[in-house]
Amino acid sequence: MTADMNEIDDLGFTGKIVSFGQSDDVLAVRFLRFEWQHGRLFVIGEIPKGTTSNDWAERRPCAVAWDQVTDYMVFDSEEQYVDAMAKSGPDNDG
Repeated sequence: MTADMNEIDDLGFTGKIVSFGQSDDVLAVRFLRFEWQHGRLFVIGEIPKGTTSNDWAERRPCAVAWDQVTDYMVFDSEEQYVDAMAKSGPDNDG
């Protein structure tokens, strides 16, 4: 870990919902923070309401290894994320 990596910018994630992954394999996270664990940088947060079937994972803690992230999307709110996911469903052209 280099000295400049000790200070991690939040990349504008504060107060947002961030969706990590591709197509069917997506993990939405809120209350994000970066944390070093065993020499690796992770994005730590919790699963927001409305982002899993029947909300089975709502409020569960989760982590994403930052070095494994290939893409992400930032949403202003849980409602904006849920609306976007509804538009991308099988009944829509998105």
